Amino acid sequence: MRRLLASSICALVLLMLPAHAQTFPPLGDDATTSLGSFRIQISNTFAGMFNGCPGYNATTHVLQSPTLFDPATIIGRSNPGLDDGDRFFSPFRRGGAIVGSAEDVISYANLIPPAGFSCYRDRTACSSGTGTREVTTEIRSLKMTSGPLAVRAGVWYNDSTVPSTPERASPGRVVSRSGPSNDPTRDFLASSFFDVYVRVDIPPCGSFPGATVNNLVPLIVKNDKLDRFPPRVVYLHDASTIVQVVFVNDKPPLWLTGDVLGLFLLAGHGVGFTNSSSDMQEFNNFMQSQPDAQCPLSNSCTQPPPPAPAPTPVAKTADRTLAPRATLTGGAQR
Repeated sequence: MRRLLASSICALVLLMLPAHAQTFPPLGDDATTSLGSFRIQISNTFAGMFNGCPGYNATTHVLQSPTLFDPATIIGRSNPGLDDGDRFFSPFRRGGAIVGSAEDVISYANLIPPAGFSCYRDRTACSSGTGTREVTTEIRSLKMTSGPLAVRAGVWYNDSTVPSTPERASPGRVVSRSGPSNDPTRDFLASSFFDVYVRVDIPPCGSFPGATVNNLVPLIVKNDKLDRFPPRVVYLHDASTIVQVVFVNDKPPLWLTGDVLGLFLLAGHGVGFTNSSSDMQEFNNFMQSQPDAQCPLSNSCTQPPPPAPAPTPVAKTADRTLAPRATLTGGAQR
């Protein structure tokens, strides 16, 4: 009876704790919902085809997507661990973290953080460095749609109808803004990013016959105000990097595989947002307030470094020749 009472009191105390006092949970999945939208600067080669398409500005050559929704987003996370310095940037470090219920092994070599991560310019309310608590993450399932238009990642990357092991994973990282405090009660607020590989199914419109396009370098999205798992935040494209959008399949004589359709000017992923009218209005208002990247005009942006040759996650039960158990980290695996 005493144990039951003590457990009840502990549970009540945990519920009453403020968001910033929550701790990083153990390995598992977060099942949530998502809203999304994007803007693509269509190249001059294909701009004329989009005349008359919904959301297309024939003067600026910018294609604005409608608001997309995914009712079943899954984001995997590792056990909490400690940042051990330059492992994410060293070409000599090997290994990775076991992430999510699928127990994918996300290689540290494939993680490309945005410039200034995790504190960016906010040094007054944020600390970082070796010993900071962190979690490795992965967008395991994402299929945001609006009619026939779709943005797919994770298990939907290869095919829009059958989930499978992705040809390209979308890994990420969450780092506490409390710095090397080693205090689990200060895990939040936290900064987060994902290196996202998406396929976008664009339906026929105007004289454009329809196509699937993707990005060959990661679309880096970030948010520095996570207060829980799963969060309710909008991840925004890091506009300091150029991300090209290329055709997945040949369609002669119009284009060949790898031809550039355009550039991502803006991409937003509203994690934890539903398709209620209030959530959609809030998300759309936020996205409409965001400026486009100026890379095509100013050339002030940089191309992110290419990922490691094989960004596909390694299943826990797979051959560990490249990632033996001894090299795995992430909480209990360290």
